[in-house]
Amino acid sequence: MSLLTGGLHHLTIRTTDLSRAKRFYTDTLGFQLVRERDGAVLLNAHGTLFGVLGAAPETSPEDRFDPFRVGLDHLALAVANAESLHELKQQLDAAGVRNNGVEDDTLTGARYIAFYDPDGIAWELYAMPAIR
Repeated sequence: MSLLTGGLHHLTIRTTDLSRAKRFYTDTLGFQLVRERDGAVLLNAHGTLFGVLGAAPETSPEDRFDPFRVGLDHLALAVANAESLHELKQQLDAAGVRNNGVEDDTLTGARYIAFYDPDGIAWELYAMPAIR
């Protein structure tokens, strides 16, 4: 089988508190609200669409993201260059967003900042170096 796709269209995450997540992604991170309907929002993260779903009846209010369970490990957003990461870290700090600071990815040679949404979902701002 060969899946002929045009790349990633969107991804969707689930949260314990949709209104809190919506505020975090729109007000704190500046993502654009595209659509909102019955327990879900669709956001534009500077060209990457992603949905956020509110809690399902089966979702425990105490549940938190765990990158060590099978499934999603983290989400990475591309940034133009590694030099911008220090300013982005300052912005995350000023907004009170938990992050690990600027780190080096020894596998790819990239620099990145890992940060976390209110449910602990891991995100990265990832600056991939030019491939020579």
